[in-house]
Amino acid sequence: MTVLPDKVVQLGPCQITALSECTIKITRFRATALVTGQKRPVAILIKQDMELAAFEPDGTPITRGQVEKLCPGAWRKALEPG
Repeated sequence: MTVLPDKVVQLGPCQITALSECTIKITRFRATALVTGQKRPVAILIKQDMELAAFEPDGTPITRGQVEKLCPGAWRKALEPG
């Protein structure tokens, strides 16, 4: 499992991005490789001015520490001018 920031979306004065869990599975079947992938959001980051708020996909607020545990450096990256 890898958690990565998605593309930043500008919505009025807000910048919104998702942190998404990406999984790739490779299975060998005879002489063929079967590859599947899955991507699902694990956090939503909303920046307005220099304030950043983070939420689970169900809307539950999460802390900077929780964001950093999911994706080290994501909080700092979300605050960079965009």
